[in-house]
Order: sequence, then structure tokens, then C-alpha cells
Amino acid sequence: MTLGGDVILAIFTSLLHIIGYLIYNYQIAKGASVPSVASWFLWSVIGTLNFTSYNIASGDSVKSLLPTVSALMVMGTFLLTLLRGKFSKLGTFDYLALIAGLFSVLVWWQFSSVVYANYILQVAILIGFIPTYISVLSSPQNEKPLCWFIWSTAYASGTIVVLLRWNGQYIDIIYPFVTGLMAHVGVGLLSLRKR
Repeated sequence: MTLGGDVILAIFTSLLHIIGYLIYNYQIAKGASVPSVASWFLWSVIGTLNFTSYNIASGDSVKSLLPTVSALMVMGTFLLTLLRGKFSKLGTFDYLALIAGLFSVLVWWQFSSVVYANYILQVAILIGFIPTYISVLSSPQNEKPLCWFIWSTAYASGTIVVLLRWNGQYIDIIYPFVTGLMAHVGVGLLSLRKR
């Protein structure tokens, strides 16, 4: 791997992502953020499947750096959330995301289609956002906007990395742009509402 502009941007993107998680985890530890344990559980399970399938589908380790870092950081955040005793029941959307995630594994295994499995995982990740959106809609103070905008910036940068290394595979752009950038911006904007 040579250190061209795309590689440097991918490294910057991943470091920015990590910074967002360090701030967020500090907020959790201090009680300033109240994450939806359902969302973080789903994202940790589905994120693990996502970075694996994304890496295989894209065949590009530079593009895959962000989903890999994201999966590791999501698992850490989920564990911290559990340690802080922030338990909640899984709702209908949580079960839908889990079913979609399991279905994607079945598609991957049965049909040997990592691309279709990854499409399904993107839907599962978006479904996993629903408990967080509901939480922030009812109580904007549950989430602080800073980290969500840091992650949005990282995903915007990740989208640029994919475009710089574009090879015509649309699956490569869905994760950073739709699942990453758009979904995270939404949480950030909702958390800006008057408390």
C-alpha cells in the first residue's frame, strides 16, 4: 500500500472516526449521553458482518479501513454501554434489524453472494438507527451532536476515498454515504433541537 492522497485520506478518516468514539465514550462514562443499547447491540453484531462482507465485496483494503475501524469502535461502545448498566428491551425495529442481519448471513452462505449480503446489511444498519432516532426525537438531550457530526465528517471523507478509488461498484458507496453520512447527520440534527 503506497501512501498516496487516497491512503492518507483513509487514515485521516479512520482517526477522525476514532476521535468521535473516544469523545462519545467519555460522554457515556460521564452520563452526558444516553445511548440506545438496542442500537449499539445491533450495530456491533451487524457491523462485524458488514466490515467483513464490505472488505470482500470491495476487494480494497483502503476503502475497507473505515468499516473495520467502525466495527471495532462500535463493539467497544456497546461494551461500555453495558458496563454502565444502560439496558433496554429490544423493540420491533431491533428484531427487524437482527432478522435482516441474519438473513444477510444466510444469503452470503447459501448463495455465495457477499455483494447481496452487504446490501441487506446496509438495510439492517439503517433499521438499527430507528431506536436512536426515536430516543432523540422524544429526548434530544439523550445524544450530544458533536460526535454525530464528527462521524458524519468521517463518513463524508470516507465517501471521497471511495470516489477516489472508484471502480464502478455501487455497493462501495452505499456504506459510507447512505448508511454512514446520511444516518449520522440525521441524529446530529435531531439532537440540536431545543432541549
